[in-house]
Amino acid sequence: MRYSARLSESGPHVRRAWLPRWVEADALLDLLLDRVEPLGAAGLLVLAAYQGEAELREALADVSAGTRPEPPAPAVDPPAAYLTRIAVTSFRGIGPTATLHLQPGPGLTLVVGRNGSGKSSFAEAAEVALTGRTKRWEGQSSDWVESWRNLHGTDAPAVRVELAVDGTKGTTSVERTWTGTGALESSATAQLHGSPKSDLASLGWAGALETYRPFLSYSELGAMLAGKRHVLYDALFSILGLSRLVEAQDRLRVVQKAWEDREKSLKSRKTGLLTELEAVDDQRAVAAAALLVKRAVDLDAVSALLHGDVGEEHDLTRLRATAELRAPDPAEGARVADLLEQAATARAATAGTSSERARSLIALLEAGLAHTDHSGEDCPLCGTAGALGPQWAEQASSQVEALREDAVASVEADRLTVESTQALEALVNGPPGSDEAWAAWRSAATKADPVALRTGTAELAARVAALADAAAQEITRLEDHWRPVAERLGGWHAEVVTLQAEADVRAQVDQAFTWLRAQSEVLRNERMAPLAAQSAATWKLLRQESNVELGAVSLAGTNTQRRVTLDVSVDGATGGAALGVMSQGELHALALSLFLPRATLPESPFRFLVVDDPVQAMDPSKVDGLARALAHVARTHQVVVFTHDDRLAEATRRLQLNATTWQVVRREGSVVEVVKSDDPVTRYLQDARAVARTSSLPEAAIARVVPGLCRSALEAACHAVLRRTRLAGGSGHADVEDLLASCTTTTQVLALALFGDKERGSEVMARLNGFGGWAGDAFRACNKGTHVGYSGDLVRLVEDTDRLTRKLS
Repeated sequence: MRYSARLSESGPHVRRAWLPRWVEADALLDLLLDRVEPLGAAGLLVLAAYQGEAELREALADVSAGTRPEPPAPAVDPPAAYLTRIAVTSFRGIGPTATLHLQPGPGLTLVVGRNGSGKSSFAEAAEVALTGRTKRWEGQSSDWVESWRNLHGTDAPAVRVELAVDGTKGTTSVERTWTGTGALESSATAQLHGSPKSDLASLGWAGALETYRPFLSYSELGAMLAGKRHVLYDALFSILGLSRLVEAQDRLRVVQKAWEDREKSLKSRKTGLLTELEAVDDQRAVAAAALLVKRAVDLDAVSALLHGDVGEEHDLTRLRATAELRAPDPAEGARVADLLEQAATARAATAGTSSERARSLIALLEAGLAHTDHSGEDCPLCGTAGALGPQWAEQASSQVEALREDAVASVEADRLTVESTQALEALVNGPPGSDEAWAAWRSAATKADPVALRTGTAELAARVAALADAAAQEITRLEDHWRPVAERLGGWHAEVVTLQAEADVRAQVDQAFTWLRAQSEVLRNERMAPLAAQSAATWKLLRQESNVELGAVSLAGTNTQRRVTLDVSVDGATGGAALGVMSQGELHALALSLFLPRATLPESPFRFLVVDDPVQAMDPSKVDGLARALAHVARTHQVVVFTHDDRLAEATRRLQLNATTWQVVRREGSVVEVVKSDDPVTRYLQDARAVARTSSLPEAAIARVVPGLCRSALEAACHAVLRRTRLAGGSGHADVEDLLASCTTTTQVLALALFGDKERGSEVMARLNGFGGWAGDAFRACNKGTHVGYSGDLVRLVEDTDRLTRKLS
């Protein structure tokens, strides 16, 4: 389950309530959380690197963007899985299909049988079904490994494991079949109840099977302390999640290395660019080289160069201005010259003619008309009094109209003069040029010489075109030399800008890496401490009369020197030599002390342990200690032990430890039978029979003890029924155990087994009497007899209780 928060609202600080959504819950997380909180955004990167490569990439983007948090999703523990059945066909010592039935849930199960009976084939089958191989095969000869197929098996080899998984109805099955003749040439399918078959990966246990391997063979037990020093170290390192710390450091280091490599590449490219720039004949190249040679490069100035911002005094600026010059249009010059010639001709033709005089008189009369309001004013020219009256105005207007036709030629001459003058001014003042050629052309043009204007404008246009073309060619030449190096310079510049923009994130990565490297040893020791304490506690149960003391268990060294350090002493003598004087049985017990705690870590989804032949080489006192240790683990886990040694089963009976015992018998043709020989119900009833027939105890005591043992047998049978049905129905084991613990009377326990509801105790007697009156009488006797004694036939009570437990099952 993932958390979905990013950064807290008060800043980039990590809080338990606002964990990054890429952090999955595990035990090591608790050790990380409190420590990374002061790191802020760097703490987020630590957690992301711990989770995975993709999560780190996402976190880097989030830290860069400062993404706001989202509501967190709760973390959940992995669902617990228990074994319910192991079926084997044509595999190892088993020919026709043989099945071992197991009660799901915590408890100790012993599978006993002589050597060669086929019992270990069940253990190997479970391991092979889930992993595709068995540790027992490692290091063996190819002939031994390839003898995996049973010689008497006529059916296709197959191994099948069925499991009860918390929260999943029915059973989950895993079946492995062989695709070839080799031991490893197999494939597996997984199937949830009511769902189609899928591959084994769909269960999501691949990593857990490697990290929390729930299988332990005899050969593995013997090699745990005798093998290479790093093997046990690696197993513990992985189980404790410590390998993820190393992986987290490696991921952060990869990010750091990527930045460092980019820096080195940019530095090398900068050196190459300087060499290239020196070979380019361009002021921009000179300016760029001057910028790059400095330790702190002015990136803005480089950007300006790349965008063509070179300044007014730069050659390129002048060349661009020249290339953009546009001379006066020769056609326009010719048109203006024509206008000048036309105006001159028109003026010459009308000079001194009546047309010119008529135009002059019209101008004079129109001025007079505009001057007066025609009310009889004096003439301003001759002084005649009252001359400019209405009569004069009428005569003047008539005269103007009469003169217009005669003035047309002179008016046209004036119009042409004005038009040609304006056109000449526009032509002269238009072009932007300021060199000598332009000045000479302007000087000639202003003289209004049509001939000079025509030839001068054409010559100037040709000159300017030549200059612009030469400038364009020079620009092209410069660009051809500059562009390739400019493109490489631009690429370098863009990457440097990007790298500088990532400086803040890079600082956070550096902080995360430095912190994680410094904390690794501390976290390793703290993570190892609970496991070491459990190992020591287990050793105390196993050691019994041993003179060996087990102190601190720690992880030491790195790389090729990594090892597990055991603080072992024999009669007070310490050091590595202490292991050398320990017996084989003591070494096995010590190895079990290391295996059991690490195989039962709460992070593991497997609530079962399969141990093959742990009793060999143990003296009787060690066997008693083993029985106690296994029973202790069986309080929370399903422990299945395969052994040919009857001493373990005998020890559980003698020490009154609850255990179910299955007897494996091999008959001719590899026909294997599995028969239940002992379980808690059977044991309670056996004890009840023995007490009922004894004569060495007071009758009053017997009358109370026998009903009490019978009641215990009834409750044990009900517990088995309830665990089996509830777990198969999808209930979680913890919920089932809480439900059983909530029952305060035997009546409630039976109500749960019979009806699935402890509150229906009032219906229990009616249901039992439905089996027969004997059943209700037996239940009543068990209940009351425990407190006040039972005066009836005790032997009959035991047999009726036995009969009732079978009815309930």
